[in-house]
Amino acid sequence: MPALTLEQLNTLAVLLDSREERIRGQMDAANVARAVSTRPEAGDVADLAEQGAEQRMDDAVVDHYRAELADIAAARARIAQQAYGICLDCGESIPYLRLQAYPTAERCMPCQRRHEHTFGAAS
Repeated sequence: MPALTLEQLNTLAVLLDSREERIRGQMDAANVARAVSTRPEAGDVADLAEQGAEQRMDDAVVDHYRAELADIAAARARIAQQAYGICLDCGESIPYLRLQAYPTAERCMPCQRRHEHTFGAAS
């Protein structure tokens, strides 16, 4: 499979940039919502339990955003090292269409399936 062209690489870099911008905007919105929802209010035990559950959910969402930002940073590092678009497992090129859909992909589809089967989670 051919390596990525410069035009394709530039297109994917723009996708990474826009994805990062979107995620940072979502994190900012989540932080604002968190600041509003964590204001102490008088309430009963059920209200406090609900606030605790909401806080844990907000924390999970922010953790997800941080993981996505780390994936974007890793993809940029692979671009800088001229290793972007190369499967970490088999060393073959990752198809451009896969990278367009999932610009932080580290593996080709067959290797990703094997990885998920072995480790049970997408990464």
